[in-house]
Amino acid sequence: MRILIATAAALALSACATTEPVQLAQAECKIHPVTTTSVTDTRKPQTEETRQRMAEMELATSSYRFRNLQQNGYNMNNVEDALRDCQANSR
Repeated sequence: MRILIATAAALALSACATTEPVQLAQAECKIHPVTTTSVTDTRKPQTEETRQRMAEMELATSSYRFRNLQQNGYNMNNVEDALRDCQANSR
């Protein structure tokens, strides 16, 4: 009985030990221009790609981003995560 349990545990652990990276969810760019409807509306915003890219560029060069980088660095930084998701989505 112990051999059966040990074999089952070894098989379960070997299935988890894969070297290939697995993407669990696709990154979605969540940067949109700020408007009055985007603040009050709870639905997903529908934004033209050019306006979304402009909002992304403005955030990437903003003083808010640079202040946030000085305080938090790259770890636990929502602004950097959002910009990284937009880059991954545009490829």
